[in-house]
Amino acid sequence: METREKREGLTRRQFVWSAAAGGLVAAVARAPGRAWAQAKPRVVLKAISVWEKPLIWNKPLFEFADRLDKKSGGEMQIEWRGGPESVPPFQSAEPVSKGVFEIVNTAPPFYASAVPESIAIYPEKASPRSLHAAGAVRLLDEIHREKLGVIFPGFAISGIGFTIITKAPARNLEFFKGKKIRTTPLYTPLLKALGAATVTIAPAEVYPALERGVVDGVAWPEMGIEERKFYEVVKYILLPTYYDVRTNLLINRTAFEKLSPSHQKLLMETVSEVEAWGNRIAREEADREQERLRKHGMEFIRLPEPEASRYLQIARDAIWEQIIKDSPKYGARLKEAFTKAAQMG
Repeated sequence: METREKREGLTRRQFVWSAAAGGLVAAVARAPGRAWAQAKPRVVLKAISVWEKPLIWNKPLFEFADRLDKKSGGEMQIEWRGGPESVPPFQSAEPVSKGVFEIVNTAPPFYASAVPESIAIYPEKASPRSLHAAGAVRLLDEIHREKLGVIFPGFAISGIGFTIITKAPARNLEFFKGKKIRTTPLYTPLLKALGAATVTIAPAEVYPALERGVVDGVAWPEMGIEERKFYEVVKYILLPTYYDVRTNLLINRTAFEKLSPSHQKLLMETVSEVEAWGNRIAREEADREQERLRKHGMEFIRLPEPEASRYLQIARDAIWEQIIKDSPKYGARLKEAFTKAAQMG
């Protein structure tokens, strides 16, 4: 669906922007010709993101802010404070933990050094509703409160998979032995199990690394490939996809607990709405992007059976082994909760 906001690089009307002079806060007009009150709302939550503002991964954050503003009648608004240009992605959880900002739009690979258990959101395919019903989200929230001083309210994007994009076609798993592949803590267990050499690179630096031959490929979600223009420097996308791509919000615990009970309830209800929305739009966006990538000349290489099944099993086993190793206290409980959610569908 082509909206005005999408054409403008996902800039959504609901965001509150700080004026350069005086730190004044003004609500952005919702539609041309419609004026809105300039009075400061009762609750303003400052938000950052690990992704550059126009990228699709921020779309749920804009949707969240839009719905929260609307549902609260303007009493609760979100103030955009920037992406990687403001805070380096792998350091973005810390200022939210300390209360410099109230919200970060992120994903576990960017803060797994502080909360290694967060990686557990990926191995099992399950709906957000099932993950809540099985107690997986409640357990993650408990861990995040303990280790980082933030709440884990739920997911922003879900329902699609991860892939590995390479310069040469990966027609079997032997291909990866000795290959240099860009990684994050999420991908490292799988890549090492495949015999690859892993290289940690921030998202914005992946394109030049591929271009210069620093890496032979990149582990990446199946969505968001086109906007990084990877098709200019790599050609092959590996299938089947593995895991479930999930992004999430983190909210400063103290700031959340200072909200009135009604505002807390409203915020959590809005997160739940955005979870369902993000699960739906991610699959739609990924399917459309695949068609465009084919037009850009990219090829999808599917591993033959039983190689494909072995690949998926290696991926699942490697990540759970790492989670349980990194978290003797919570690892087994997380696996039980997420496996239960997967069985629920």
